[in-house]
Amino acid sequence: MGLFLFALLLYRADWVLLRRSFADLELSYLLVLPVFTALMVAVRAWRWNMLLRVHNAAFSPWRAWSAYATGVFLGAFTPGRLGDLAKAFYARHERGLEWDKALAGALLDRLFDVLFMACLALWALLHLGAEAHWDRWLVPGLGFAVVFGGLVFAFLWFGRRTLIALYKRSALLARTINFMTALRDELKHLTRAVGLGAVGLTVAAYSIYFAQTVCLARAMHLPLTEADVVAAIVLVGLASFLPLSVAGLGTREGILALVMARRGVPDGLEAALAYSALFFSFCFVVPGVMGFICFWARPLSLATLRAQTTSSLFAKDN
Repeated sequence: MGLFLFALLLYRADWVLLRRSFADLELSYLLVLPVFTALMVAVRAWRWNMLLRVHNAAFSPWRAWSAYATGVFLGAFTPGRLGDLAKAFYARHERGLEWDKALAGALLDRLFDVLFMACLALWALLHLGAEAHWDRWLVPGLGFAVVFGGLVFAFLWFGRRTLIALYKRSALLARTINFMTALRDELKHLTRAVGLGAVGLTVAAYSIYFAQTVCLARAMHLPLTEADVVAAIVLVGLASFLPLSVAGLGTREGILALVMARRGVPDGLEAALAYSALFFSFCFVVPGVMGFICFWARPLSLATLRAQTTSSLFAKDN
């Protein structure tokens, strides 16, 4: 879906105006961006290492940075950035954590990002003027929530006996449910253990990230305020967590084009495509290259991953 939208936007763009956007760049703003990237990965790796430290399984600062960067590299080209969870494998393989603990740390690290962006989403919509059209989306949104909630309740209510029967008959399903239960308990335990420290590091990481995106806007001389840029990036970030595209292609450009049009930016589509190209270069390619170097130095072994998954998750004595 995202790739189709990306191709459509490229088809509709004026390539002369697009080239002009790149020609007018102020390069001084771009020189510091790789430093921003490395620092942002370091803060996020610190947060992940904090979660591992709860089980006395923390990495050294450099090893945590390189494992986290590898997850960034793998997440850059996987739908919904699922490859980012690869750092759980390093925690399992190198620190000896059980799968529920290793995966819980990677998931909670990811959830801090999602929840932080979700908390900013309402502000972003209001800031960009979505409140002027609340009557168009509020009723459908509430209707969707009611229908979805009703379906979930009906499934749990009417399907509980079937689930209990399957649980008793299927050893594999029983082990899977046990694993998911252990994972849930571990997420609760980690959340209580890290508390405000992880929240503080999340705010610090996103402060660096937003400063980076504002520098990109200033390099292009876009007539947007810092709040406009942050609001747009919040919506772009939330869209990137959905498995609709690869590396956010299409969804990112579509949201940016809407923001540019709403703020009256001249040649908004071309400006959105140019900004997206810079964003992709410095927020995906640069950290991806860093992560690829780390991955090349210490690659993941799929054979080892399968063997450890089979032995720990589906073993009879689990």
